[in-house]
Amino acid sequence: MDIYNTTSESTTQLSEIQSFYNDTTIFLTGGTGFMGNLILDKLIRTCSGVKRIYILIREKKGKTTEERFKELFDDPLFELMKKEQPNFLEKFTAVIGDCALPNMGIEEKYINIIKDEVNIVIHSAATVRFDEHLRKAVNINIIALQDILKISQNIKNLKAFVHISTAYSNCAGREVVDEIFYKPPITGDKLLQVVNSLDDDYITRITPSLLGEWPNTYAMTKAIAEGEIVTYGKGLPIGVIRPSMIIATDNEPVPGWINNFYGPTGVVAATGIGLMRCMNADSTKTADIVPGDYVSNAVLACAWDIHNQWKEHNASNKMKADNLEKETSIDPPIYNFVSSSANPLTWGEFSALNKKYGCEVPSVKAISPILLRLSKNKYEYNILCFILHIIPAFIIDSLAKLSGKKPLLMEGYRKMHKFSEVISYFSLKSWTFNDNNTRSLVQKLSKLDQTLFRFDLTKLSWNEYFKKHVIGIRMYIVKDPMETLSEGRKWNQKLCMAYYTLLSILAATFFLMLYGICNLLT
Repeated sequence: MDIYNTTSESTTQLSEIQSFYNDTTIFLTGGTGFMGNLILDKLIRTCSGVKRIYILIREKKGKTTEERFKELFDDPLFELMKKEQPNFLEKFTAVIGDCALPNMGIEEKYINIIKDEVNIVIHSAATVRFDEHLRKAVNINIIALQDILKISQNIKNLKAFVHISTAYSNCAGREVVDEIFYKPPITGDKLLQVVNSLDDDYITRITPSLLGEWPNTYAMTKAIAEGEIVTYGKGLPIGVIRPSMIIATDNEPVPGWINNFYGPTGVVAATGIGLMRCMNADSTKTADIVPGDYVSNAVLACAWDIHNQWKEHNASNKMKADNLEKETSIDPPIYNFVSSSANPLTWGEFSALNKKYGCEVPSVKAISPILLRLSKNKYEYNILCFILHIIPAFIIDSLAKLSGKKPLLMEGYRKMHKFSEVISYFSLKSWTFNDNNTRSLVQKLSKLDQTLFRFDLTKLSWNEYFKKHVIGIRMYIVKDPMETLSEGRKWNQKLCMAYYTLLSILAATFFLMLYGICNLLT
């Protein structure tokens, strides 16, 4: 049997996790995002016994909710799902809402439906922009979680609630992150009072002071959000999964699928088209990355484990009550889902593997050959940026102006350098993430579930993965199909000649100027 054929029809008997999801109703936030897409696909293909999935969808100007809902499934990601489950739309219901609004913008009738029908809540919605305005980050990452927790307190038959956080929510001021709840710097309610009492411009000015040791508004608000689970999630069968930097899929349902530029993906995409040639990173530090399909599989397995732990806890408390013993409370389980513990990869190895496979599949859209120099020294990095980015961009933009075309490179590098500054916090440091709960979860799975819901990172080959990763970015981010590979290789040869000719001219000009200065001085 093909281990990647994960439909329920591929087995004669439901696995334990498939049985858990059988005949259940799920409420999913963030369903239109990267992780939400993967979770939807996996549920329908592998857990086809799911009764219904309610998806929170935000209205957008110029598009109705129905249009956004239909467009959701136009992505190549869902082609296999459509083939295996042609009646998939019967399982889905769109719920109009917006995580930036009170009560997530959900109408009362749908809140009542959620309370009456839903069995599993998967809270994937978040703004993942590192430089998001603090007001928006608070409303989406903290207050929306409060709202869904309050609603969940009244769900009649809740089996599990999974909150998707990030491994970096508690990285500020510590080198070791355990699978525990850490005390947040401020409560969500108090931070909301602060942002509601100030205008946007003033919030922007004081945000660096409010962040303290946190690198950005995303990490800080996710840390505070975890504290809200302790406050508002009491008495719920709830747990938290903390994935590190999520990148393209390994195998399911499409190898190398990705639909965003966030984090390391942006680095690989910019390097692949020859735009990014240097990066402020320590080649010896760990690049803590995890494939998207591994994360979606882990999320679904976590819900199953959370439910089982909750059942065992309730059964234990019932026995204690029968024996007139004091009942105990249960701490929500936390799962650090990282590669640094199970299968570490350094930034140097990350760069080398991407360059290796990027050179094998060069894009016709590239503007220069693939070159990425890592530098952990800020001053050296700034010099490299000037030589490898600014000077070539100035020359090309000047030529564009002379030919009547719009100059684009200098503005592109301004944005890219801002992105590089944000990601450098993670590429210059390493953390130790203890992941005992995650490793224990892998061992709890049956052999069948370990195949159906594959997320054991110890079995991932980075070498094999990056072949798919680079091709996926070429196809889905750069939008350059593999049919142009032959043209891409020819174009890459021309770029190499032009690029190194330009460097030779610049070097010769520099030495001639230096020679002339020396003659003047003597």
